[in-house]
Amino acid sequence: MNEISSEPDGDYIDNIHEYWWGSYAKLERHHGFIQWIFPIRESGMNYHAQVLQPHEAKAIINNKQASERVLKSYEMMLDFYGMRLVDKTTGKLARKQHNWEDRYENLNWSSHNYLRITRILKSLGELGYEDLKAPFVKFVLQEIFKHGQLKNCLNSCSQYWLHVIKSEDQRKKLVEYINKHVK
Repeated sequence: MNEISSEPDGDYIDNIHEYWWGSYAKLERHHGFIQWIFPIRESGMNYHAQVLQPHEAKAIINNKQASERVLKSYEMMLDFYGMRLVDKTTGKLARKQHNWEDRYENLNWSSHNYLRITRILKSLGELGYEDLKAPFVKFVLQEIFKHGQLKNCLNSCSQYWLHVIKSEDQRKKLVEYINKHVK
């Protein structure tokens, strides 16, 4: 845990958190780290990254420091997308206080980030943070429908992100929210 550097051309997770946070150009152009900090139980685009095994997920969940790294990785990527985690218990999100417009514009037009978000949400569920997924989707939908932001995210949000939420009740409520606003 934090013993192997991400590949290709990456770094250790703690270094990514310390030195890459806020380095938006680096986070945008570097693709190897995302599979490293958000492992899932399926292959991704980085052939260096291994598929998450059930015993590894359990070890991460049961190791306080490793589990905290997952949450910190999520917060770093939220920052990259122009968001912030307001409440770690409920998963409530808000816009960043500064520079959210630029980050939203990047998210709206850099569609490869939609694949990253799908991976992030899947990984959160695998690593003990299932309760953070629905609040993320709800926040994005509110930004789309209430504030006219992140409109290009709607397809990925409704077709992919929504469907990685395990709770059928939460999915149903979010689908109803979408249907209420889509004309």
